[in-house]
Amino acid sequence: MKKNLLFVSFLLFFTNIIKAQTTATDFTATDCGGAVRNLFTELDNGKIVLLVWVEPCVGCISDAKAAYDAAQSFATTYPGKVLFWLSDDVGDTPCSTLFSWAQTNNIPTAHIQVFGNIGNTINESNYGGIAMPHVVVIGNNSHQVYLNILGGANDGVAITAAINQAMTNDIEDIEHSTFSVYPSPTKDIINIKTNNAQLSTLKIELLDMLGRCIKTDIVEMSSSNNSISFPIGNEVTEGNYLLRCSSNKESQTIPIIKS
Repeated sequence: MKKNLLFVSFLLFFTNIIKAQTTATDFTATDCGGAVRNLFTELDNGKIVLLVWVEPCVGCISDAKAAYDAAQSFATTYPGKVLFWLSDDVGDTPCSTLFSWAQTNNIPTAHIQVFGNIGNTINESNYGGIAMPHVVVIGNNSHQVYLNILGGANDGVAITAAINQAMTNDIEDIEHSTFSVYPSPTKDIINIKTNNAQLSTLKIELLDMLGRCIKTDIVEMSSSNNSISFPIGNEVTEGNYLLRCSSNKESQTIPIIKS
């Protein structure tokens, strides 16, 4: 009986840790390809990030694969929207070993970012503890944690549901946001309208789906003019893009389509 009570107490404590983590902890890490990635920058650019820690280990395979499959299920409808970041847990596994482990277990490294995590810059303990595998779904400008599976459950359904919820909240944020853009799809001109009469200077950035800035402009707003036009230009090819509107008070990233 005493052992059962201790187990129940531990389970309740463990569950509270996971539920308490509702907002992500920021980090900047260099992936195995040499690219510097900042979590909050990606989220503010409209991305949804799956963090997956592995040792790597045999027991990590099914959960990591379930997370990868969930992310890829959105690749056609929302290209580049969902990022899969595979990280070593304590930074003692070479990148070459992580790449080999992923490829061997049907997780193509062409579609993910891999982190050796030397120095533990992607600190797993910030997300409820250390237990392999560990899957976290994070999204939106609010940096919200939608799912935190510690120790593995091979739950692709829960991961997909968490991504869907992040997608839904992202759309709701846009509908109730300071800035609105139209038309989308567009051939050239994007109109930007704000409901905040106190804005004075607005920075506009056109980003590709990898977060790279293609075009930028800074415009002056006035209380009598709450709408401006932003020319995309014929040099921008057709496809999906992100339009980031920033002031000294707030920033918002909105998906658009160039047709």
